[in-house]
Amino acid sequence: MIRLSWVGLAFVAEALALLVSPGAFAQEEPAVQIITEPPKPKLGQLRVAGGIGFGFGSNTLSFGVSPQLSYIFKKIVEPGVAIRYEYTKDRLVVPEATWNTFGSSLFVRLYPIQSLFVLVEGELINTGFKQGGFNSGRANYGNLLLGGGYLMGVGRGAFVIVALKVNVFRNPFYPSNIPIIGFGAGFGF
Repeated sequence: MIRLSWVGLAFVAEALALLVSPGAFAQEEPAVQIITEPPKPKLGQLRVAGGIGFGFGSNTLSFGVSPQLSYIFKKIVEPGVAIRYEYTKDRLVVPEATWNTFGSSLFVRLYPIQSLFVLVEGELINTGFKQGGFNSGRANYGNLLLGGGYLMGVGRGAFVIVALKVNVFRNPFYPSNIPIIGFGAGFGF
């Protein structure tokens, strides 16, 4: 014979109620919220970015850097300024030639869709080359670049950017309208 006290009966009744209830075998909500997707990084409004360029061919070597500073308004308009330096060495010509190119640009990125942008960039380039004992002198070229790209947040404020742009004007610096592909990284404050 089994003897149960009131406390024992209450315990058995509670256990039976849990077994019979539909949520008895379901897990309860944890006290700590578990996030299965990473939060979208906040990119900030003031953005510091830049790119490093490297190119080579059978007889050509090129290296460049381009820091940028921009500010985003209303999450859709991002005006900014960039500077640039590029060094190029061409061994195809005899004697070999080297170029030192400096530049600055003003740009505007428009974001019709989050992370996708349309780009308008005005650029002023100052370049000159040395070949053997000959110095070409410096020359200035104005350029208008149009394009677009993708900006992706990769961490707290950090982002990477991929852009494709085409020069509208043809000049000795950009003799053809071959698209320019750019990769960069930055940080938003």
